[in-house]
Amino acid sequence: MEHKRLEIIPEPEWESLIEELIAHKGTAILIGATDSGKSTLARYLIGKLVSKNSVTSFVDSDIGQSSLGLPGTISMKTFKTDRDIEDFDAEKILFIGFLNPAKNISLMIDGTKKMVDSARKDAELILVDTTGLIHGEYGKALKIGKIRAITPQHIIAVQRYNELEHILTMIEGIKIHRIEASRMAKERSGEARIRYRKERFDEYFDNTKVAEFLLDGVSFFYNTKQFTSKETAFKKGTLIGLNHNEDTMALGILLELENTSITFKSPIKSVRGINRVVLSDINLYE
Repeated sequence: MEHKRLEIIPEPEWESLIEELIAHKGTAILIGATDSGKSTLARYLIGKLVSKNSVTSFVDSDIGQSSLGLPGTISMKTFKTDRDIEDFDAEKILFIGFLNPAKNISLMIDGTKKMVDSARKDAELILVDTTGLIHGEYGKALKIGKIRAITPQHIIAVQRYNELEHILTMIEGIKIHRIEASRMAKERSGEARIRYRKERFDEYFDNTKVAEFLLDGVSFFYNTKQFTSKETAFKKGTLIGLNHNEDTMALGILLELENTSITFKSPIKSVRGINRVVLSDINLYE
């Protein structure tokens, strides 16, 4: 998928943040509420860091409103040139299979860490975007869990009215950059979020790109647990992950699931090596 380059108007404090990241490098986690402008800030930082010859990876774990990958996935890409930024699309994805991060916090933490570990092989700077879940016990557990698992050098806290302090006061030994939420950040309605997800899926499953496939003898998983097709029912239209072991190679749309066979459509070029199918809570026909 190709995305247009956004015109981003930076806040003054963003420039000093870039200097700090270049000077100390390492991994930086962005945390903030929904619609605080984290993704916009991340996109700006990537462009500036690459322009200063810093190889930068972006791990997008905002599964509900992913800017790099598809909804329901944790995604990653390493940026080395302006061309990489023009083609702002994931090079590696991990299908989670739900849109609410509170459903399986352990999976969210483990999946994000896996992507960060992969990014560390090539990049000197890694930016990690997170979901807007910051309140309550779930929000605190998710953010603190990711920070402890990833052990970043930086935390970029994008906030209004000190709304992240209940998390930040629990953190020791990590540089915290407190950033005011951008004046350009706009709150989106629930309908706008649903529409955004639909547009992303429509683009990925463009009729000119997909084909129909039949797989037999693969293992089926849901929410990290293996099951047989007789144990549960999934409707036509369910979004699925096509995996080689734990690595997601592509996504698909379920057409039929019977015994050990599954029929689906997907833009994947070949199903060779696909040995796991991950089913989800997301249905594209409803």
